[in-house]
Amino acid sequence: MSLSSEALSERYASSLQTISEIANAYYFQGRIDEALRLFQGGEQWLAAPEAASRDKLYFLLKYGQFLIHYYFLTNKMEEIMSSVVRQALQAAEASQDKAALAIALYLLGQVHYYRNLYVGVSDYGEAREYLERASALSEQIGDLFKLSESLFYTGLTYDRESHSEQAQSYYQRALELAEQHGNKWAASEALRHLTDHTEGEQRLHYALRSLELREEMGFKRGLPPAQLLVSDVYLDLGDLKRALEYCQQAEQLATEMGLQIHAIWGLLTYGDIASKREQVDQARDYYQQALTMANEFNNAFGIALANEKLKKLASEV
Repeated sequence: MSLSSEALSERYASSLQTISEIANAYYFQGRIDEALRLFQGGEQWLAAPEAASRDKLYFLLKYGQFLIHYYFLTNKMEEIMSSVVRQALQAAEASQDKAALAIALYLLGQVHYYRNLYVGVSDYGEAREYLERASALSEQIGDLFKLSESLFYTGLTYDRESHSEQAQSYYQRALELAEQHGNKWAASEALRHLTDHTEGEQRLHYALRSLELREEMGFKRGLPPAQLLVSDVYLDLGDLKRALEYCQQAEQLATEMGLQIHAIWGLLTYGDIASKREQVDQARDYYQQALTMANEFNNAFGIALANEKLKKLASEV
C-alpha cells in the first residue's frame, strides 16, 4: 500500500531531523567532511513537495550553522554558506516563526563576523547589528539559552574592535545565562574569551573550566583550541613543562582530525615556548611554518599574528 501525503511528510520530517542529528554528532567528533556530505544529501530532499515548510526551515538553520563552522575551520564553502543562511532567513521571515528568525539573524551575524576575521576587516558593526537583532528577539520570546550565544558573539565583535570593557560585559552576561540555562557551549566560549581580560590564577581557572566543559559535552572538535589556550596560560605563568604537554595534546588531536587551522595556532604556541626557552632559531622556524600555513590557508588573522611574532622575535635578538 502506498504512503499517504501525510505519512510521507512525517517520513521527511523524521529523516531530515535524523540527518541533522547524525551530522552534528560527526561535527562534534571532528569528522567535518562526513558531516558535510550528510547535510548535502539531506539538502536534496528539500525540493520534495511533501516535506513541510517548517521541517525545511529548521534543517536549513542547522545546515547553515554547520556551514559557518566549516567555513571557519577550512576557509571553504563561503558562497554556499551565505546562500543557505540567506535561504534560512527568508524561510524564517515567511513563516513568522520568531524563534527561527532569531536563529537566522544570529547565523547571519556569524557569517559577517567570520568573513571579517578571514579578510582582515576591522569594522564589525554589520555583524553586531544582526547579532543584536537576534538577541532582542530571543529575549522577547524568552529563549535565554540562545540569547547566551548571540550575546557571546556580540562580545566577540567588540573584542575585535579592541573595546575591552564592552566585550567583557557581554561575555559575563553570556556566561551567567549559559550557566543558568545549561548551555555548556556558550559557557565554554565565554570563559575562553574572558581569559583575555583576566590574569594569573583566575585566567587559568577560566581556561581549565572551558576545556572541562568541552570534555563534558564530548566536543572533540573543540578540544585543540581549548588545550592550546591552557598551554598559553601555563606559558605566561612560567610553567613550560605543562605548556608543552597541552600543546602536544592539541597537536595530536588536530592532526588526527585533519584540522589545519588548529595546526597553525599550535605552531605559534610551540614558537612561544621555544622563545621563552631562548631557543631563537627554533622559535623562528615554528613562526615561519605557521606563517607559511596561514598564507596557504588564506587566513588574514593567522598571517598577521605570525608576522607580529616574527617581528617581535627579531627585535629581541
